[in-house]
Amino acid sequence: MATAAPSESPPAEAPVTSRPKGWDGRTRSGLGILIFFWTFRFLGPRLAYAMLYPVVFYYQLFARKAVRASTDYLKRRYPGLRGLRLWGRRYRHFLSFGRVLVDRAYAFLGMLGEVKFEQDGHEVIEEVLSQGKGVILISAHLGNWELAAYCLGGFLAQGRRIPVNAVMYKGESEKVEKQLKRASGEAPFRVIASNDSLQASIECMEALKRGEVVAIHGDRILGAGGVRVPFLGTEAKFPTGPFVLAANTGAPVVFTFANRLGMRRYALMARGPYTFRFENRRERDQKLREWAGTYVRLLEELLQKYPLQWHNFYDYWRTEDGTGW
Repeated sequence: MATAAPSESPPAEAPVTSRPKGWDGRTRSGLGILIFFWTFRFLGPRLAYAMLYPVVFYYQLFARKAVRASTDYLKRRYPGLRGLRLWGRRYRHFLSFGRVLVDRAYAFLGMLGEVKFEQDGHEVIEEVLSQGKGVILISAHLGNWELAAYCLGGFLAQGRRIPVNAVMYKGESEKVEKQLKRASGEAPFRVIASNDSLQASIECMEALKRGEVVAIHGDRILGAGGVRVPFLGTEAKFPTGPFVLAANTGAPVVFTFANRLGMRRYALMARGPYTFRFENRRERDQKLREWAGTYVRLLEELLQKYPLQWHNFYDYWRTEDGTGW
């Protein structure tokens, strides 16, 4: 997922020469994920996890773009890391990603009840919803957002279940999702496709007006819109869309994250609510950088605690454009 401004876009930035291609919103391992899921179901999760070790070794050798991206991130997170220590940390980085992908089977295969979720701060979401307001949940590709999304269908307010709308890119993974739904039934949330950013923005605003939940990622961008803020020592581009959506609708924002603690154990954290408003147009860009900075500082705190659960495997700090939410 990446994000786009739901109305006006920030001023165009100067072009950057030799810009690398960002994440393209596509999942290329649908068959492989299905094999892991069916192994998980019929032979047990331990065998599925064990199968990750040779697969991760293969990626270390041949997934050059992902290796470069992981190396770049790890050197920023661990200055001075090199040689065998870098190789080993990078292997564990890929392994962390593989584990959270396999963990999705708990939700897709109807086994979510086996996972223990330790919640910290989620009462703020229920408090906002009890007031009849819509709420924007901003997360990241940190930990296991997809597994956490399946926990969002349980919000109740005034005796009714509050619908959850997850904004995500619908590309190659659609075929995989259809096959998985045969095993697990309908997802407990509605998907707002981000492929058409204008249509996605309209649907988000309508959902918020109805007092529903809109879940968005705050660490991938759509198109060229965004602001650059310091992240792990160097400026990186982050989307302004979630904050513009909040400012234009008056909806409160809660930052939410789901991090893996171990086998069948996750920590769900929520911080907020925050209210974002534009006082005047002159301060708009300054406010957007300030709000994005608040999000990024929280992201950095979590990366201190869960350093190997950052799962953006592309040239993050040099990428100017993105595709998908």
